[in-house]
Amino acid sequence: MIENYRHINILKESVCSKFPYFMGGFDRQYEKFGDDWASAFNRELEIFFGSDDGRIESAALGYGAFCLDSMKLQVEFNKTLEYRNKTYAEASSEVYQNRDYMFGLYLPGILISHYLWEHHYVQLKFYEKEVIPQIEDIDNPLIYDVGVGTGFYTKEYLRRVESSQVVGFDMSPHSLEHTEMMVKRWDFSERYQSRLGDILERDQTELCDVINSIEVLEHLENPVEFLHGLNKMLRPGGLGFISAAINAPNADHIYLYRNADAVAEQIQTAEFTILSQTVDQAYEPRKSGDIVPTNAAFVVTK
Repeated sequence: MIENYRHINILKESVCSKFPYFMGGFDRQYEKFGDDWASAFNRELEIFFGSDDGRIESAALGYGAFCLDSMKLQVEFNKTLEYRNKTYAEASSEVYQNRDYMFGLYLPGILISHYLWEHHYVQLKFYEKEVIPQIEDIDNPLIYDVGVGTGFYTKEYLRRVESSQVVGFDMSPHSLEHTEMMVKRWDFSERYQSRLGDILERDQTELCDVINSIEVLEHLENPVEFLHGLNKMLRPGGLGFISAAINAPNADHIYLYRNADAVAEQIQTAEFTILSQTVDQAYEPRKSGDIVPTNAAFVVTK
């Protein structure tokens, strides 16, 4: 029973007290994915937030506000079929460089969504099945996580591949700060480094064994240029894990992908070879013709 997981229940009660519309999400995930999901989610909350219930309650408010904003933008998008017109500079100022927004809403929202949004959790399980086994036999793999966000996938590489070294790249100092908190709380700091700035403006770095970039493409004005930049960072024969959000408006989403084929075409244009992929909807359409946010994730090689 989900009630057996203390940290999940603190989160659930906090979310539902302010955002009762989201109450069913917890039980739906548990019914669909069971105790494996609940145990992993509870451990995530326990390690990151510790015994301070107030920190979980604060994150719950951020998650609820993040979901509410996403829902409002989705309703608008379903009418206009376009994202709000915004430059990268405007999105950066509004979101990535705004510490209050990042720590108050954006980062807790994304962190918790890895377990409470079905398509995010399915993507995580795909990553476990398709990515991790391919890098476990690499000696001391060097992994670049480009666009670290909360540091969730940075931590996952460090946790799942004990000999790995991870370097996180991001344009937001607040994302890097959150990632450093993440790896410290999981006791992986010795194997992690961070780099602030645009990868396209950096001097050539050592080529990595694995390139990781989760839901970055839709944040960019020119995703193909960015994908070429990722390709240049990866050694020949190396592995990549790249994902993008499709038909999924958010405060910082600029580039509109209407289907997974459009993402795949850009990845191939950047001279990656696609090995496998998953395309997952956030939820079942409520009626015919509904546009549903979708994730497309690709395992690639160079």
